Amino acid sequence: MEFASRQELLEALKSPEPTRRERAIREAGNLEDPTLLPYLLASLDDPGDRIRWLALRSIGNMGPAETGDRVLGLLKDVSARVRAEAARVVGLLGKKEHALPLSPLLDDPDLQVRCRAIEALGEIGEPGRDLSERMVGLLRDSDSRVRMHAALALGKCRYLPASSSLTCSLRDASHNVRGLSAWSLGNLGDEEAIDPLIEALQDDGESVRIYAYQALIAFGRKALPALKKARANRSPSLGALVERLLEDLSEEE
Repeated sequence: MEFASRQELLEALKSPEPTRRERAIREAGNLEDPTLLPYLLASLDDPGDRIRWLALRSIGNMGPAETGDRVLGLLKDVSARVRAEAARVVGLLGKKEHALPLSPLLDDPDLQVRCRAIEALGEIGEPGRDLSERMVGLLRDSDSRVRMHAALALGKCRYLPASSSLTCSLRDASHNVRGLSAWSLGNLGDEEAIDPLIEALQDDGESVRIYAYQALIAFGRKALPALKKARANRSPSLGALVERLLEDLSEEE
């Protein structure tokens, strides 16, 4: 512990010196002591954006069960890094009613804010049809990081109407987007995705092949007919993976 006593830590949290307050806020977050939460919440009103950002990080470390209203207000903060961190903490709360306040951040001018908002919606899990459809649209965003986060969030939300768009994303220019699209298709369980996932076993990206393999395992016995067909018409690069998949799925029977 950086501070000699709890009293010293509490005094530092209210110190007029920004550097001392920063150290105290970090320490409070590391301790994960819920009795320190009121002091961290007070720091959310600090004029320094770095202080507000650090306070949010520490609140997130504590599992911010009772901080919703205060954190939601910072989704509109003037500082991009504060908005991004607020979105992350809102996602940790996992409350469906917090999905709508995150909606404006999908159009935020800051990339990190947009990505954090998408992550948060994925953590919430059921953000509603309108927001889910907006995330489907983000699979066509010009920035691969936005597409990647959208692909993952749609799988976490188990938004089945996204299946055809995620299947198209198996051909995305980014291997990260292709891989997470494969993972999400496995999570959604739409059998129409089985053949495209088998094709993805030949992807140039190792991580894509791994995610496609795991997705096919998630389908279980439903994947067997397509895999047996692929074995009969396999290319050399596909053969070993198909055989291994058939063995793994047979062991699960």
